[in-house]
Amino acid sequence: MNKFIKDIKHIFNFAALKKWGFKTSKFKKTDIKLILGFIKKINLKYTISFIIISFISILIYLSLPSFYNYESFEKEIQNKILKDFKLNIKNIKGVQYSFSPHPHFIIEESSLYFLNNNKNELAKVKNLKVYIFLKNLHNIHKIELKKIRFNKVNFNFELADIKNFYKHLNTNIAKPIEIRNSNFFYKNEKKEIISISNSKKFDYFIDIKEKQKKINILGNIFGTNYKFDWVKNFSNPTKTQSNVNFQNPNINIVNSFKKNYQDSNVKGISKIKFINNKTSLIYIFNKNQIKFIESENKTNIQNKIKLLGNIDLKPFFFNLKLELSNLKFKDVINKLSFNFNRLNNSAHKNFNGNLNINLNNLNNKLFENFKINIKFFEEKILLNNPSIDIKNIGKINFLNLNLFEKDGMLFLKSKIEFKIHDEKEFYQRFQVSKNNRIKLNKFYFDFENNLDEDKYYLSSFYLKDKNETSDKENLKSDYYEISNFQQLSVLIKKEFKMIKLD
Repeated sequence: MNKFIKDIKHIFNFAALKKWGFKTSKFKKTDIKLILGFIKKINLKYTISFIIISFISILIYLSLPSFYNYESFEKEIQNKILKDFKLNIKNIKGVQYSFSPHPHFIIEESSLYFLNNNKNELAKVKNLKVYIFLKNLHNIHKIELKKIRFNKVNFNFELADIKNFYKHLNTNIAKPIEIRNSNFFYKNEKKEIISISNSKKFDYFIDIKEKQKKINILGNIFGTNYKFDWVKNFSNPTKTQSNVNFQNPNINIVNSFKKNYQDSNVKGISKIKFINNKTSLIYIFNKNQIKFIESENKTNIQNKIKLLGNIDLKPFFFNLKLELSNLKFKDVINKLSFNFNRLNNSAHKNFNGNLNINLNNLNNKLFENFKINIKFFEEKILLNNPSIDIKNIGKINFLNLNLFEKDGMLFLKSKIEFKIHDEKEFYQRFQVSKNNRIKLNKFYFDFENNLDEDKYYLSSFYLKDKNETSDKENLKSDYYEISNFQQLSVLIKKEFKMIKLD
């Protein structure tokens, strides 16, 4: 206590203390309480004053950019955006400043272009926000931009713009770019919109701590929500990786790319997960060609999709083989038919090539493998040489395959050539009596499938192709509805009994 009183004497002016009623020669405990109260009052007064002065000072500092001459600042901010974000903002009309909730400029109207393309306008932008750092607000030439944000903007992309964006990803060091609640329109060379994607959130930035360039997107395309993440690690700049998750249907696609600077080739691996199905696609591409190659991991039994072949880019032409395994034959045929009908037998004039589809190990008691060639040529889509293997028996060839609509429903119609490789197995499988069996290597019938109602119809059988005979007895056209294998077996037994009687 004595030491404390001694310290108080040194701190305070004794004359002042006497005015307050203190006897400076000797302090009592009550005097100590009075002194502490005095100190508290003094501190509170100065604390409030300090807070007020600091608050006013901060407001004045934050408000300094409001006093700039914005007629000359438009060019200044355009150059800063060009330097920091590698984007060209032109036709600026009106610049405002706000420090709430964070200091930023608002460009009321402007036009957006890529850095190396002043002809293709990407978007007309309203209320573009350019956020700035707190330091150097007093000097217009030393202000540092922090990030840029686009909100409710319609972006228009063509093929050249996609290439420019790819270049921006791989070569430019830029500050964070944010896009909110915006739409992306992709147009062909005729300026026609061929796809629309909207984005709730699009963040493009460099993670300094992890030394990575990143893109994070929450969006919607073709009515499906998706999340997309892209990463380029600066510690290994030849590699990039992306991950996209679609909802309804639930699909996950992981892509990794590695560039070889010696031959300018890029090797890509895509791992696709759809429900319980997993597959991997491996491809090598450059500016002239994309080549799909065999997976090195041939023991991966979960790989139900295999794509092999080439896509030439100049001029565009593809020759691909798609192998699908352990799928339901009916589901695949329905999807092919509905999509083919939706395209109305028409394709883009520059979309030319051959797609061979093989369905292996079909999930069916009777059918085994299905093959079809789809040819895209001169704006037409042609279905060529479809066939399906019948387990241990033979092969069915679909001749004159045709899709048509009737009464608002979609039908698939074809003449069927049933080639018999094992006559004995055929008769045993369909339980044809030995008395009704004949020497047989093939026969024909007509087939219709109501794809909307999942109904199947078969005509009476005939032993010779209608195009090769004038025998009217062979031109029967009675149709029977077939729902299952048992009904098919009964029909075959009945038809061979009639053939034997003839």
